[in-house]
Amino acid sequence: MTRVHLLLGRTRQMQLVAGVFAVLSLVLFGAEMSTSPDGGVLPHGWGLFACALLVSSFFPLLGGFLFVGRLSGHIEEREEERDRLINVDHLTGALTRRKFIGILDARLQDIRSAQMKGRPSSEFALLLIDVDHFKHINDAFGHAAGDLMLRRIVDCARRQVGWTIGRLGGDEFAAIVEATDYWRLLSDINDFMDRCRAAMALNEQTRGYQGLSIGVALAPKDANLSDTLLQFADIALYAGKRNGRGQVTLFNKEMQKEQIELRKDARDLRAAIILDRLDVHYQPIVGKDGQAIGAEALVRWPDPFRGPTSPGHFVPVAEQTGLIDALGEWVFRRVCHDFTAADYPTIFVNISGEQLKGEELIPMLKSALRESGRSAENFVLEITETVILNASDNILQKVKEMREIGFRIALDDFGTGNSSFAVLRELPVDIVKIDKSYIQTLENDPTAQVFVAAVNQIGNLLGFKVLAEGIETDEQSKLARLAGLVMFQGYHFGRPRPLVATDWKKVLRFAE
Repeated sequence: MTRVHLLLGRTRQMQLVAGVFAVLSLVLFGAEMSTSPDGGVLPHGWGLFACALLVSSFFPLLGGFLFVGRLSGHIEEREEERDRLINVDHLTGALTRRKFIGILDARLQDIRSAQMKGRPSSEFALLLIDVDHFKHINDAFGHAAGDLMLRRIVDCARRQVGWTIGRLGGDEFAAIVEATDYWRLLSDINDFMDRCRAAMALNEQTRGYQGLSIGVALAPKDANLSDTLLQFADIALYAGKRNGRGQVTLFNKEMQKEQIELRKDARDLRAAIILDRLDVHYQPIVGKDGQAIGAEALVRWPDPFRGPTSPGHFVPVAEQTGLIDALGEWVFRRVCHDFTAADYPTIFVNISGEQLKGEELIPMLKSALRESGRSAENFVLEITETVILNASDNILQKVKEMREIGFRIALDDFGTGNSSFAVLRELPVDIVKIDKSYIQTLENDPTAQVFVAAVNQIGNLLGFKVLAEGIETDEQSKLARLAGLVMFQGYHFGRPRPLVATDWKKVLRFAE
């Protein structure tokens, strides 16, 4: 039953009481009624009757006043509740997107009005704040931890003087900051980021926090329209993400050009994936006897209009624009299709760190194997050292699951991540590929020689194989063999080639 219904019921009760009182008054009036000698009614009876009528009329009127008053209070409470729902995010306490954009629009309207009248206008900074790797945090630690993290961020922003914080959606926030002086603004933002780190460290639930990426655009310097200002702050945000996350990035005009190029590249790459315009080249991997024991699959983009595009360019584009899962799936399905014709015992396939963060990788691998009839034992999945070393428990669990399916795991570019030999004992890998920067300096760098030999000895003890990649000369090949290595890759043995033009038994060379 609603409060309105309760108020109506109470009003009817009061009206009933008034009616009963009126009847009793009439009875009393009749009992006291007497006639005068001339047949008239005594005056005090009429007075009592009039009083009864007055009281019986007053009670319903009083009830009506009480009902209207209480109903008005109830309506005000409901209005306040509705305003809270519309204006305040229920999870974090930040302003809702609608309310924040309304405030932003009003601020920019004031600026435009002042500019039209030739008067000085106010200035402010718009911040877009994004939680780094938030999806991974939710997957690894649970949504309760993610929600707590978002509340902590808003609490920290509210403690900043002159900040208006709103939640735009998910893990993305926006803030209007009154400071526009570069050094003051930077100091203010760094203080906020430090405060967030300290707050997260206080709770075990938020231990997975990895920092914030923040994009900044200035009003009216960069723009005086909300859509444009938000777009520029967003461009700055993603420029910071491309450079490693955890950064504060101020918008500049060059970023706009880069964003246009990125979108164009992403559009063309998406079309190349859909229209099957990519290709896979295979580079041989040989054993100590010079025979091919496998090949690494390397994706190529022979665009008919722009010419050959380097993987060093389009793979990061795929990672930054959400195309990496589609690209990775295209490559693995193509390799499965090529396997019989290629006639290699093993094919090495690169896996991006961005693929490992998502939930699509393992189902895709299983699906491609099932549909092609291939076995996971025929493939080695390469993951870079940097990705493995920075991997969360959730990512390491995925690596273990891939091994359980039957894939072997190769640690690629070993030596570039400043890791110690001790980590090799803990990593779930079958092959370690020493980075070419060590292999190509074997001829004149004693440190590289010791490093390569030490990794090989640890591999013998722990049961993983060691592969030297990037071998380009006969001398590098000999030194790698002297260090005890038994797997080799590089231009010295063969360049990456498309399958149709490949006969590895003819192109392989090995220095005896």
